[in-house]
Amino acid sequence: MKYWIISQTELLDKYLIVNEKAIWITDLTKGSNIDDLIDSKSLGAVQSIHYEDLKEIVFIDTDDTIELNFKDDKTTDEEFQLDKDVYSEIRDYLKANLKGTELKNYSVFKQIIPQLVILGIISIFTVATYAAAVEAESGGTVRTTGRRAWLKKIIASTGELLGTTGTLIIGVSLIGLCIYFLAKKIKHPKKGEILKITNSPRLSL
Repeated sequence: MKYWIISQTELLDKYLIVNEKAIWITDLTKGSNIDDLIDSKSLGAVQSIHYEDLKEIVFIDTDDTIELNFKDDKTTDEEFQLDKDVYSEIRDYLKANLKGTELKNYSVFKQIIPQLVILGIISIFTVATYAAAVEAESGGTVRTTGRRAWLKKIIASTGELLGTTGTLIIGVSLIGLCIYFLAKKIKHPKKGEILKITNSPRLSL
């Protein structure tokens, strides 16, 4: 078992502790003897993140940030921005000792996936809203029943409110903004590595 202080306040130290099966996150009062607390199993409230529940651990060297991404999309991913030395120690330790993993580069494509998803959603919403606006301006009625009726109502209401011109102006502006940030990220990608969880992950102590 190994541990690091990953953040501090006047009263508390936040620890990241790695053991054979999980990563523990806990807050301890300053001056606490963490070795004694671990030995006596008296750490108190601990957030336990099991390696087997993780999809990957992302080490972003550019920001000294560690991301813990879960297999379950409904579970919120964890992110820790650390002191450079602490970050390097945790990264190197997990890379050397966490078995059942595969090390990969933090590719540009991996980094732009969120922007691509947002761009796709905005593009689809713009096209659908523009079609609804055209229908409304021609005196027609947009069908808002059936599956995802709530979404169809939002699109119909937005198209009716903005009209064709307003929809195009706002939609194209948002798409242009997404493309700008996408191009910026492609031009200046972050550097790092991904520790992909493969099979029966465990820490070799």
